[in-house]
Amino acid sequence: MQRRHLFSTAALAAVFSAGLLAAPAEAKELRWAFQTDTTSLDPMGHNVTFTFSVLGNVYEGLVRRGADLEIEPALAEKWEIVEPNRWRFHLRKGVKFHNGNDFNADDVIFSYQRINNPDSNVRDRVAGVTEVVKVDDYTVDFVTEVPNPILISQWESFFMMDKEWSEANGATVPTNTTKGIESYAGQHANGTGPFKISERTVDVRTVFVPNAEWWDKATHNLTKVTMTPITQSATRVAALLSGEIDMMYPAPLQDIE
Repeated sequence: MQRRHLFSTAALAAVFSAGLLAAPAEAKELRWAFQTDTTSLDPMGHNVTFTFSVLGNVYEGLVRRGADLEIEPALAEKWEIVEPNRWRFHLRKGVKFHNGNDFNADDVIFSYQRINNPDSNVRDRVAGVTEVVKVDDYTVDFVTEVPNPILISQWESFFMMDKEWSEANGATVPTNTTKGIESYAGQHANGTGPFKISERTVDVRTVFVPNAEWWDKATHNLTKVTMTPITQSATRVAALLSGEIDMMYPAPLQDIE
């Protein structure tokens, strides 16, 4: 979600927002279908809007976009430019990854090193950053080659990963499907976000459950979200009309009514 929008691409945001606002009071499961599956669960392995929209419910960045798309604090409580080419981020304390590990400056440095790997498909997020310096356990500096006043403009999709979990599972190198580089993080997830992935079968279903330990306040009443890829438009429509799913995207123009 980020905080308010569940699985919201630009096209889906308004639909999901309306759906959540109109949801009944009782908690329930949301079953929805898209025309494809997300290729990977690796937050640094696939530079595709749909993948970011899905993983944005599981992983988080130092910043996020609010309801009006403005940049707001997420895993960083605040930031400042202490020198023309040095941004300082003050990290949120008490945040835990889904496996219980603490989030701290070491994870930020690791996430920078991982996304800056030559095989990362989202390396552009940190273009111009020359160094990340640990000031203390909850303060990090990003040093840039030249002053960059819009450094964080794309950072809602620069997701933070758990250094310990990644090293323990051999996931220090990002997935790169075009080069045949696989990573444990491609089919397993461990973020800090509002939802955990409880089940994953590629091209069949991905199941999300709320993260009861999330640092922020959830604004939904969902107990479970099941994402099912349905390639054929007619099959998606039939699944919606039969009640097999609650929502789908995209809808064929001829079937919108």
